Amino acid sequence: MKKGIVMDVNDEYVTMLTPEGEFVKANHMKESYEIGEEITFFPINERVSNTSKQRFFQVKKWRYALASSLVAILLLSLFIPFSPRNEVYAYMSIDINPSFEVGLDENLRVVSLEALNDEAKKLLESMPDWKNSTLDSITEKIIQHSKNKGYLEDGKQVLITTVVTDTHDTDVDRELEHGIKEIKEEYEKEQIAVTTVTSTVETRKAAKEKGISTGKLLIEQNKVPKRLEKKKPQPVEKSKENQQANEQKEINEFKNNNKQRAEEVKEELKEKKEQIKEKVKTNIENSHMPDHIKDKKFEKIEENWEKKQQKQEEKERKKEEKRQIKEKQNRGNSDHNRNHNNGNNHKDNHN
Repeated sequence: MKKGIVMDVNDEYVTMLTPEGEFVKANHMKESYEIGEEITFFPINERVSNTSKQRFFQVKKWRYALASSLVAILLLSLFIPFSPRNEVYAYMSIDINPSFEVGLDENLRVVSLEALNDEAKKLLESMPDWKNSTLDSITEKIIQHSKNKGYLEDGKQVLITTVVTDTHDTDVDRELEHGIKEIKEEYEKEQIAVTTVTSTVETRKAAKEKGISTGKLLIEQNKVPKRLEKKKPQPVEKSKENQQANEQKEINEFKNNNKQRAEEVKEELKEKKEQIKEKVKTNIENSHMPDHIKDKKFEKIEENWEKKQQKQEEKERKKEEKRQIKEKQNRGNSDHNRNHNNGNNHKDNHN
């Protein structure tokens, strides 16, 4: 009986490596073996031939080569899908009458340009060099071509809607927001009204299903702030108080639209968080951990969820209190100014 290390196993015998460096055959003494395991064995009275040893190492080399190749392929598959090239980071729809959707990568370079209606398809033929354009240059091309073709008449507005995909980068988001702001300011100098809004992946998906741009869907849903038109000269007899009331009405409508949109975004975020929570619970449920541990984890998840909800509700309550206080102060100032003006008018009439 000898001691040795298991090197290979087949149906007939086990190949062992002895402390002397010899490869010998051994009878099977148990049902299973682990390669590299040190055991005591009964040798068969013959050594493993040089040919057998050669074949053994060749098989081993082949196995190691195959394993290395598989590891290399796995590593490549891990890195390649996350390459930022040609991946859309954000979508920007531009609506005049032609409607376009621009796909931007994380460097805010154009990687896709889709014409969403017949007018846009005609314009696209005259813009063959759109690929890899910058954010401002693609916007300039679309607006300028629309203007040349007579689509952008006086008083007609340009609607730019941005949708960032699921993967967010704060720096890129900030750069995108800054770029859109600069575009808006630049065209306002040329007396071209540009309205900019942001939307969600879910809204874009719904627009896609209807075959329209995200911006046009928002218009249908009355979620685009109405542009404040330049006021025409008013008759002299119209009082300043009425003008202020009309302006305040427009401001209130704008605030209400924004408030409604904020509520919708909040609901969408809440729904998404709910989905994430349910997915985590499903993963726990499908795991192999004991039931009592699962129950504890479920309790912890619900407890944390409840705390977050309470914290959010408290935050919103305080925000609403501040808003009401501010609104009350503004109303008080407004009443004071109105009384003051009425007093001055009374003095003027008396004089």
